[in-house]
Parts: sequence; C-alpha cells; structure tokens
Amino acid sequence: MKNLPEGLYGITVRSWGFDHVSSAELLLKAGARIIQYREKKLEARDMINEARAVKELCSSYGAVFIVDDRVDIAYAVEADGVHLGQQDLPAEIARKILGDAIIGVSASTPQEGVEAERSGADYIGAGSIFPSPTKPEERVLGVEGLRQLTKLVKIPVYAIGGIKLEHVRMLKSFGIRGVAVISAIFASEDPQKAARQFVEEWSRS
Repeated sequence: MKNLPEGLYGITVRSWGFDHVSSAELLLKAGARIIQYREKKLEARDMINEARAVKELCSSYGAVFIVDDRVDIAYAVEADGVHLGQQDLPAEIARKILGDAIIGVSASTPQEGVEAERSGADYIGAGSIFPSPTKPEERVLGVEGLRQLTKLVKIPVYAIGGIKLEHVRMLKSFGIRGVAVISAIFASEDPQKAARQFVEEWSRS
C-alpha cells in the first residue's frame, strides 16, 4: 500500500481570481501535501505546461502531485499519479500505462468503492459527502454512505464534496485519510487562512 499524505487533499482551481499555479501554492503554503491538478477545458499542450509548473511547486514542498482524469497528461509530465472518475479510463488500463504510479478512483456509492479497490486503485475519492457548490450534479454519497464505504475497503479514502471546517472532526472519526475541499477555501474571504484552518483542524481532531 502506497504512503499517501493525511489531512487536506488540495485541488487546484481556475476561478475566484486564482489560476492553477497560484491555488496550488496557497494550498502548499497552508500545509497540504497532496495536490490534484484539475483542468477540464484547456488543450493538451497548455495542460502539460501548467501541470509541469504545478508539479515543480509540489516537488519543492515534498508534496504528492496528482493529475485529474487525464492519464495522458499524467504520463507526459511524470506525475506521481492520476485520479479517475467513473467515466474515465479504467484503473486497470491506467495501471498498464503509468506502472507503479498512484491511481485514485472516485466512488459515489459503497459498491463503487469496493470495485475501485478490486480494480487496483491505491485510494478512493469518496463523495459527494454533502451537496457540492462546485459539482451540483454530483450524486450525494452522504455521511452514512461514507461510513459504510470505509468499513468495506482497506485502501485510503479521501472524502470530498461540500465539506466545511465543522465537518472535519466527524469525518476523520470514520478513519479516512483526508478531506478534499474547494469552495470552502477559495470562495472564502481569506482563502489562505481557510486552507490553514483545515490543516490545523485535521491535526487537532
């Protein structure tokens, strides 16, 4: 089992006045040690340039660098790993391409979590735990679904979706590896402070 960082799972954004590099830097300065580069719209060449810049930042902080969805981009920039949704390339095929890289898989039901582990995933991104402002169409797993999922799998689980600071202690009690947070950080009045609070709350809980 791969050694994955605990606590805040940082996801980069291109909104709220941030770009991927500046949002990654904010998260890393706050203490996040796993960062996912998430970009849905750019051409592949532009994504490679951005991903390389974020990867360099992660390297300087000793953080794990993950590319969302795109196995080709992860391969091109030699990322530490890739995160796959249910509609993306299957984990078994990603493994053939990326070898021993970290492979995360999204799960919105306990059964999807079991199947992700069976397919060779190294971790699960479980959610949406609560309705998410950044993905309003996302199916809600809920707190009880997360509790069930964590009992059914042995690989690390990161919770995502609508998570606020006051949820961290409860979610950590289920034995998850960390929480992925976007809007509660970047849409706040002081994103740097908000990110730091998530890191500190996880450490205290």
